[in-house]
Amino acid sequence: MTVDGQAVELKEGMTVYDAVRQAGIGLPVLCHRDGLTPTGGCGICTVEEVTSGRLLPACATRAEASMVIATGSEAAVEFRRTALELLLSNHPADCDAPCQLACPSGLPAQELMERILAGDWEGARVLARRYPFACASAAPCEKACRRKPLGGAVAVCALHRWLAEGEGTGPQEVRQEAGKNKGNLPRFRSRMRGLTEEALLALCSEKGERLLASDATGVTPEAAVYEAARCMRCGCRKPDDCRLRELCAAADAKQSSFAGETRPILRQRSRNGFRFDSSRCVLCGLCVRTAQKAGASLAPAFHGRGFEAQIGPPHGRTWDDIPEAVLAMVAAVCPTGAMTAEAAPSNAGFARNPMSNSQQGNVQPKK
Repeated sequence: MTVDGQAVELKEGMTVYDAVRQAGIGLPVLCHRDGLTPTGGCGICTVEEVTSGRLLPACATRAEASMVIATGSEAAVEFRRTALELLLSNHPADCDAPCQLACPSGLPAQELMERILAGDWEGARVLARRYPFACASAAPCEKACRRKPLGGAVAVCALHRWLAEGEGTGPQEVRQEAGKNKGNLPRFRSRMRGLTEEALLALCSEKGERLLASDATGVTPEAAVYEAARCMRCGCRKPDDCRLRELCAAADAKQSSFAGETRPILRQRSRNGFRFDSSRCVLCGLCVRTAQKAGASLAPAFHGRGFEAQIGPPHGRTWDDIPEAVLAMVAAVCPTGAMTAEAAPSNAGFARNPMSNSQQGNVQPKK
């Protein structure tokens, strides 16, 4: 067959994707992994068969000698971008927490709040001192906080100052560090949008109003835990290890291209540190197929059909019922931040799960 003008010798059982790779040509994939049964469901690997004009999912189409394949045709590229934008239309999630983006020193406030909730005070102090407090009373992180209109922003500055007290770096060094951090971020960034205030508030374990001022002194551990529990946990737990984000950046995809309803947000966690966030799930099925191939008797499964489809534990089970090794395996193969586990590779650097029991909550989207 011919791929982008190159003749490719076919072997029995090859797919179009196999032939493209044999030709040394890169082609984006999201729901496909070597060794797993291909589904072609996401459309990200779509190519054009020039002779017929058909658009084909390369991973799930058997290669034929008569085919003339164009991987970079206008039609194929546009289809792949549209497929990504359709996924983004049901992806009400922040790639990066707004507070961290606004902070002059790039403090990962979400991680700081999790360490406080875990009672890891030494870890919280180390983290706070690694990102010196340098904004005085300006509090840009709190101005960007999504909790601000819902009882006041999380008191990030008060907690940062309290934990970093007695330590710090000069303003010039802080500005350089902040610039370095932000310059390394991918240029694509999705946003948490389309949710009602009620739905947003449901993302917090503490619904009460803010108690600490930005310049508060004499902060107590009890007050710190209260404020930390008010955090919405907007940011992704794998912001630098997200295949969807990489593909959207490369394709110049826009989150705002398609308007519509989003599925209810479900956030769950197991006692062993596994977390599932449905707002980041693209229903690629990699977790299901990976567990099936490994012969796992208890593993993630699809539930529902069409717009109601979702990933979850088997009926009548919880994430706690699934072996920790299986959860680590599926979290590692997840191409987004939908599934994370302590054993899964991640660049987010979050603290160990502070909760000892399974927790879950449903968040309804904006009508």
